[in-house]
Amino acid sequence: MTAFLARVVLVLGFCAATVGAAGFAEPVEGLAWPLFLLGLAAVLGGGLVLRSETRRRVELDQGGALSQAGLAAALHDLTGRLGALDEEKQGLAPEELCQRIDALLAGPYFELGARNEDYFRALGPGAYTRIWEGFAISERLLARAWSMAADGHPAQALEELPRSLDRLAQAAQQADQA
Repeated sequence: MTAFLARVVLVLGFCAATVGAAGFAEPVEGLAWPLFLLGLAAVLGGGLVLRSETRRRVELDQGGALSQAGLAAALHDLTGRLGALDEEKQGLAPEELCQRIDALLAGPYFELGARNEDYFRALGPGAYTRIWEGFAISERLLARAWSMAADGHPAQALEELPRSLDRLAQAAQQADQA
């Protein structure tokens, strides 16, 4: 709730600062400076509150999903799901392959990818980059496989699945080692 209110204050502050700045034409409007300064203060205040809320959330999650062990577990789980799809790929029609890939991309890949900035803050740039590279490449290869299957090239789509799985396994291995 605090983050929502901080965003509202930030937006309202931006609007007030913009209206105040618009009043700086010759002659300067009477409320130009107060509106501009009030808006600027609201933008800074809202930004600081959002930043502290983000830090608090990361600190709370450090022991759980945002830890390196939590990321490794999530990557291993995702590797198992993608591995199962790779094993079953030969018997799948292109439409079903697209649906299965879609379920992975819209589900666990999205959920993990949506927290990339949190993982960056939690793990630091070095560990994050080593781990996230494999995840991001895997996600792109899987999206490419979906696109190929949807465009009527299922044979090429099937070739992308092991490549995607390999990159995801590398990411999980990096998470284990880091």
